[in-house]
Amino acid sequence: MKRILILLTLFCLLFTACQPTPDEEAVINRTDGTLLQAVVSPPVEAYTYDAPARWDEAFVPRNREIRICADVEVPTAEQFPIVTIRRHRLTAGDVLDFLSALCPGEWIVRENEYSREELTEDLKRASNCYLGEDDETGEQIFGANEEEMRRIQKLIENAPAEDSFAPLTESGVTFPMRDIPVRDSRGAVWYLTAISKETRSLLQLKRHRDTAVCTETMAKQTDAGIYRPEGLLNGTVSEQEAIRTGDAAIAALGLSDYRVADAEKAIEYQRGTLAEYSEGYLLHYVPALEGTVPCWYAEARNPSFLQFTEDDIQTTYAPAWTQEAAELYVTEDGLVAFSWSDPKEHVMTANENVRLLPFEKIQGSIKKLLEYGLGNYGGSPVLVKRVVLTTSVAQIPDQGDEAFFVPTWAVFLTTEEDEAIHSGVCVLLINAIDGTYIVRN
Repeated sequence: MKRILILLTLFCLLFTACQPTPDEEAVINRTDGTLLQAVVSPPVEAYTYDAPARWDEAFVPRNREIRICADVEVPTAEQFPIVTIRRHRLTAGDVLDFLSALCPGEWIVRENEYSREELTEDLKRASNCYLGEDDETGEQIFGANEEEMRRIQKLIENAPAEDSFAPLTESGVTFPMRDIPVRDSRGAVWYLTAISKETRSLLQLKRHRDTAVCTETMAKQTDAGIYRPEGLLNGTVSEQEAIRTGDAAIAALGLSDYRVADAEKAIEYQRGTLAEYSEGYLLHYVPALEGTVPCWYAEARNPSFLQFTEDDIQTTYAPAWTQEAAELYVTEDGLVAFSWSDPKEHVMTANENVRLLPFEKIQGSIKKLLEYGLGNYGGSPVLVKRVVLTTSVAQIPDQGDEAFFVPTWAVFLTTEEDEAIHSGVCVLLINAIDGTYIVRN
């Protein structure tokens, strides 16, 4: 905190001249103090940001067509703040508070490493598991993994006849924890994962061991383990019911600034055998500043067809911060899996209301970035599908362990070729204050 106050003071003394207009060139990692100037400037009066509901345009730079056919999402708001943040490193107390919030009462942890019931399930899976694909036909091959079966059989012979549990206390929470069996006050067994590092924190709780969740978008991809080109069936829980369950969990955890960003049909399956467990909805909740739309972009790819997204991430002044989010998988049985990744602490409101760059200049910045990043070799047309005023993390040089939550334009794009095979979208993050590209992981 002292370091950022020193930076702000020095900025006020040394940088009193006007900054260059941000749309003069395509700027990747701005270090001229534009963001810092916005932080130290007096808050502006309440205002409404003016942007069209749609952006439709087409142009052909460098022998490659770019088609912009995007909804422009801007909330009704009059305040657009900047917030100083720092990473939050999980503690044992956080883990216990998290469990108690989801299910009040005593939680207990299994003392024996291996359970006969789990090992028996593992043995069954190993007898008919996924072994790969046929080189000629591409068909999935299933069969017995005999070496794995022998290993599991030895573990079964040495496993206790019954599981033993003890109360879970702070002293019993040791990082990292990976798929540790815990039981709530209602008798349900969950698998707990907790990671606490300087640059990475994760808290995960799920009902089923060794399972994964695949969204409908992922299931339509030809290389997906769970391949469903026609999409997923309608499960027995509706999207509205799933969101109500998710909202209740988020409220119980006290994540008051989190909002649901997306909800998508999903299927839970067992790793190895690909056996289906359930269908439901995968929800993502993210913190969203006042005046911005909650938007989940962490799993969107950097567009490889824009060269600077790969090159300049290596030359930025500090490692990029990942998006903070809560991921919930909900079925007819309620909450089945919950993951909270990379939480941040709000240090202070750095500026209660900043002036955002007019949308016409944002459009110019986006177009310049697209033109700047494209090669000269042509290729499938680039499609800009969605433009959202949201929240992301922006950094300045020598800021140490702090950064800023700032209003940000998330630009979702793909290519005509990738869209045809459902390969997922890419994203560019554009600082809404100065129009520059924000480097992300």
